[in-house]
Amino acid sequence: MQLVRFSSLFVACYFLAGCQLNQSNSPANPINTISDAESTLENVISDKSCDATYQCRVIGFGERACGGPSRFAIYSIKNSKQEDVEFLANEITQFEKTYNESTNAFSTCEHNPSPQTLCIANTCKLIERKQ
Repeated sequence: MQLVRFSSLFVACYFLAGCQLNQSNSPANPINTISDAESTLENVISDKSCDATYQCRVIGFGERACGGPSRFAIYSIKNSKQEDVEFLANEITQFEKTYNESTNAFSTCEHNPSPQTLCIANTCKLIERKQ
């Protein structure tokens, strides 16, 4: 009987050893909600100062029910790590995708083109594209 318990414990430990904890390379504390992720992203991209337009980036994030990003954000790679921004944007997208699937959400399926950004007066500015 003790051998069966030990064997069961060994097998359980063996399988659990292959599992990863929900650890990430997040630039902040663990993210538990979409609002946490959005707040963290906003903090990471808050300094939009730049010296040239090549430092300004646009990232689409979130998930519309029929696909594509639900919104866009601009940031400066002079002051924000691109990897951190992409990680947080991906977290938000996954949260929204899960939410959309669990609630059978629907949305308009119009195409939202990615906006452009320029460095104007040493600040990354959003330039809306005319449709």
